[in-house]
Amino acid sequence: MPPKKTSGAPLQRGLACLSCRKRKLKCDGQKPVCSPCAKMKRPEECEYEDRRQKSRTQKLKEKLAMLEDRIKELEGSDPAASASSSTDSPGLFDQVDPGVGALGDVDQNQISLGGASLSLAWPSTSTSQGSSSSSSSSVGLSLSVPGSPFAFTGGQSWGDMDNATGSRESSFEMSPFTGMPNSMFPDMPHWDPSTPLPFENKKILLEIFISHRHQCWCFSDTTRLDILSNGESMAGVPEPHPALMNSIYLLACHFARSPYFSELESTFLTRALREITVALDNQDRLVDVVQASSLLAIYLYANSRILEGYCHSFSAARLAVGLGLHQIQYTDVSQSKSSSSSPSAGDPTTSGVMTLTAAGSSASIATTPPKDSAELRERISTFWQVFMVDRCWSVANGLPVALPDGEHHQGRIKTPWPDASLDDGITSVGMFDPLGNPVYMPSLKAKAAALYERTFRIASSVHPNWAEFTSTSNALQRFHACLPMFSGFEPWRSQAPFLDVELLAIHTIANVCTINLNKNNLEMDNVQAANYVLSLIKQLSQADYEWLDPLMSACWTTVAKLYIQMLSLSGASVSAPLPVYALEQELDVLVNAMKTLSAFFPLAGKYTIRS
Repeated sequence: MPPKKTSGAPLQRGLACLSCRKRKLKCDGQKPVCSPCAKMKRPEECEYEDRRQKSRTQKLKEKLAMLEDRIKELEGSDPAASASSSTDSPGLFDQVDPGVGALGDVDQNQISLGGASLSLAWPSTSTSQGSSSSSSSSVGLSLSVPGSPFAFTGGQSWGDMDNATGSRESSFEMSPFTGMPNSMFPDMPHWDPSTPLPFENKKILLEIFISHRHQCWCFSDTTRLDILSNGESMAGVPEPHPALMNSIYLLACHFARSPYFSELESTFLTRALREITVALDNQDRLVDVVQASSLLAIYLYANSRILEGYCHSFSAARLAVGLGLHQIQYTDVSQSKSSSSSPSAGDPTTSGVMTLTAAGSSASIATTPPKDSAELRERISTFWQVFMVDRCWSVANGLPVALPDGEHHQGRIKTPWPDASLDDGITSVGMFDPLGNPVYMPSLKAKAAALYERTFRIASSVHPNWAEFTSTSNALQRFHACLPMFSGFEPWRSQAPFLDVELLAIHTIANVCTINLNKNNLEMDNVQAANYVLSLIKQLSQADYEWLDPLMSACWTTVAKLYIQMLSLSGASVSAPLPVYALEQELDVLVNAMKTLSAFFPLAGKYTIRS
């Protein structure tokens, strides 16, 4: 009798069942049903891949079948619902600088792209609220926020647009969770929101969120989430507030991209909003509330609900300031470090851990001091998440930032950069200081966000301050110098994304900063920056798009505007930096990239094409 395979023996690559591979679970390879599938009561889904190589024709047939199912799913949805959900109040932000996001006197209408006419008209000082009705042929979607890079006008949405060249393949691939049958996890479709979420459902949702958390700028330690996903508890590790957990489940449902999960989004959104209100009333775990509000803002922004997203982003930023998270100083960090190694570290009265109101912080809301260095790092990560959401998405939508960037000591940001070593003597944070672990991705992304907002603000100023322009330009050059090289496709990656999407996003933002800083002229630096962004886009595979930062849509918009500006010079006496055919080809790449990204983040689909 052959010996029974032990559970600890690792499987060879490709031998796990398809169900476990989709969920990234450890499969033991038992046939006909593996142990994880049997335990989670889904034996009908436990299938093993045919090791024979599929033919190209077979792959295309399978892909066509998936796309046909996707088309039927989209045809069955109500087009009016998405249009009405993002309707904004006209004139609410009329005080915003009307020049924000403008392209001067460049005529941006009716740009020809391979037989299609591209309308990328920017809003004027006042934007009228269009009709929210929808027709069967087109859905006119526009935002009423002046200066928003997403407030394009036109007669047809991305969803109705055919490929401009007619030669590219379908613009999106299915997520591993897309098209997941409703027979899988039978408890979820009939789950009563008044009852606790079953453990199996929590585990799947947490796994999805953790794999996509970089798209939410959530760089906090995942220890608490890992403990929850394993169904365990650990003494001294506080349980996340329900507001934060429901926000995480909400985004997990969004990233899953399945009708099965999508129907739960409204439930988790409602619960998250309710729990935030309860937490604020009781002043319970307010740092978790800051994180929850930031996650809600990203979800709403990505789904084109701009004003709702701005409301939650603004609330998160002001609450973070009220808690003093913007002024966590080295004295707090060092004493927390020493307290974590002290025998009495768990007792704030004897550990010497400083409260966030110490060392000149302007915290106005009473809060418990961090118990150890891990909790303090959590607060630092939370602040920088709020900072990035506020800076980037406010700029992307032409709205004022909520976090102070001030000369006054109460508004000055002093919190160390993300993952600042507790052994380093960092007394404060210089917004454009290239030091501070420059190769740590969250730190690079936070600095990129700071430069993104600063360069946009300078570009939008009628009379920019020359000293500020010079210091920002020097800081941007130093930032470019410390960026790791982007290597593109990485063969060692066994599944999507097949390249470093975080580094791609940082390089994209940095080059868009260059374009912003030289917005009023067509210097070669701008052309090179735009061409570099296009080279990054061309390295993306279809499977990479669902892992991209949704902010890429705003960055690509800036690049598209630059190419349109160059196109407008093609008929003038001034020669354009690139020939017309090359500009149209590059714009075509941007159009298709935006269309692909819109399959995962509806905000990217707010560009319109008019045939």
